[in-house]
Amino acid sequence: MRSIQSRLNAAFIGLILVLLSVIWVIQSQTLRDITYEFVGSRMKSDSLTVLKALEKKDEEWVVNQSYISAIFSNPMSGHYYQYLIDDGQWRFSRSLWDEEIPTYDGLAIGESSIELQIKNDQPWLVYDHIFEKSGHKIRIVLAEDVSHIEEELDRLSWWLAGVGAKFIVALLIAQIIIIRIGLKSLTRVRKNIVKLKEGDICSLPVEKTQEVAPLVDEINYLIESMTLRLERSRHAVGNLAHAAKTPLTVIDRHIETLKLTNPECAQALSQQSLVLRELLQRELTRARIAGAALPGQKVIIEDELAKLVKTMNMIHQDKALAFEVSIKSTTFFPGERDDLIELLGNLIDNASKWAASKVRIRGMMDEHCLEMCIEDDGPGIPANKAKEIMSRGVRLDESTTGHGLGLSIVTEIVRQYKGQIELIPSELGGLHVHLLLPRQKDSVLAPVSA
Repeated sequence: MRSIQSRLNAAFIGLILVLLSVIWVIQSQTLRDITYEFVGSRMKSDSLTVLKALEKKDEEWVVNQSYISAIFSNPMSGHYYQYLIDDGQWRFSRSLWDEEIPTYDGLAIGESSIELQIKNDQPWLVYDHIFEKSGHKIRIVLAEDVSHIEEELDRLSWWLAGVGAKFIVALLIAQIIIIRIGLKSLTRVRKNIVKLKEGDICSLPVEKTQEVAPLVDEINYLIESMTLRLERSRHAVGNLAHAAKTPLTVIDRHIETLKLTNPECAQALSQQSLVLRELLQRELTRARIAGAALPGQKVIIEDELAKLVKTMNMIHQDKALAFEVSIKSTTFFPGERDDLIELLGNLIDNASKWAASKVRIRGMMDEHCLEMCIEDDGPGIPANKAKEIMSRGVRLDESTTGHGLGLSIVTEIVRQYKGQIELIPSELGGLHVHLLLPRQKDSVLAPVSA
């Protein structure tokens, strides 16, 4: 159980069940003891009545029926007695018919016992007492069939169990409501975190709940720290790029001077200087990539695409390219704006360089991922060369810039965002760059249905 409410409900139900079970057992036993104590006191009174009814006539003991209740005369009425005078034979009430009340020996005169015994699969409450009358020891045993009492006690116990079950359900509903009210602040924070991930807010609102406020403060502090760290990193990269320009410029000037005396050496150094510049530019670009999106960031792609298309029209105005853009206004990039510009800028620039007359840009998004497709009607690339271009950033045609360092940077950005990129033939005849970027850490990367 990963839910706090489920754990609290389970603990509450367990505790209430134990408590009600103990109460149920105690009340059942207490109610049974009270009932049997009441019946036993009545049987004790009946035994005194039977003792009073015993009279000695003509040297023989008889029962004066005028003292005895008529219920003892009805066969198997459920109320019975038997008596024993001195050590003679047992004599029984008419209600016993041919039965006998179970007895135990060992009672002294004046002592009594009351026990619950089973007779013919029925519970009997047996009262046994030894009296002394007129110099004789008289043992009187009364019994009462208490099966109807047991049935009523069982019925009462199950009724109480049913009431207890309804009570548990009512308490559980009340607890669920109370817990939901109590956890409303956590629910509010969870919704705000979703908004934060979607980029609708830049930080979590201040929470007034005492237990939740420290969590919100720590999340906001973490977001602020990550933002400041990224800014410091980019500033450091910018400073490094600016600092590296001066030494490289000096080296290039020395190379120009060296060309007058040693052209071959100057050419070799010039090539290495160019490699160094490209390497520096590539690594600086990679260092500027934010990677996984910081919380509170959301870049609307439609707005940025409009700017990029306008720029590409100006750069490649000699080709009079037709840009076909299809993207919803709600589609957004789950990351840094600079990364989006670097990513789409390189892909659209490459498509524009190789396109003959048309570039198609499509964007779709669902709850799992962002899907982007950039196509051109250029010559395309052989299928066996696509992996080589993506991994090494080489160009198939050295006379035309494109599909080189730009795609290498694109690959790095996609890798940082844990996305996927694929180069496939386009319906337009050229290259189709298929891009998938996850919206969340554990999102399933599957193409979005258009």
